[in-house]
Amino acid sequence: MTAEQPAETSWQQILSTLASHRLRGLYAALVLGQRPEMTAKERQKLLASGLVRDDGGALAVAPDVFKAALAAARTPEPTGPERFLAGGLVVLPHRAADRLELLGYLRDSVIAAGETMAEKELNARLAEFTTDVPMLRRAMVDYGFLIREPDGSAYRRGPANG
Repeated sequence: MTAEQPAETSWQQILSTLASHRLRGLYAALVLGQRPEMTAKERQKLLASGLVRDDGGALAVAPDVFKAALAAARTPEPTGPERFLAGGLVVLPHRAADRLELLGYLRDSVIAAGETMAEKELNARLAEFTTDVPMLRRAMVDYGFLIREPDGSAYRRGPANG
């Protein structure tokens, strides 16, 4: 790799380069094994895009440039309890360990230690994670992650499970 070649090519750089009719034509000629005439500026733009590399003074099509750009743009899959929240929580995880991990994560996300809040405020915070707020609130109470006042007026963080 030369100093002219980027370490990582983004899909934006590739599309920006290919948006130019002239550069697209030069790249196509290189893909077809031709050695088209080009200016130093055009050469630099092709190199900077990552579409080609300097192969001893001659330009060569960079292998797997599109695959690498797509891989770099990929959003990593969530791990931990966040994996159950991608797209919004619909049902609780079936495995008990996953369920407890998720409920603990949600408790830590919606209510601070020592904090007490009304049901309306709790519902608003839980709504950031699910459309089935009553299901989630009930599960958090049932598993001891939240403590509900007997009259239903307020909730606080529970000591159970962490």
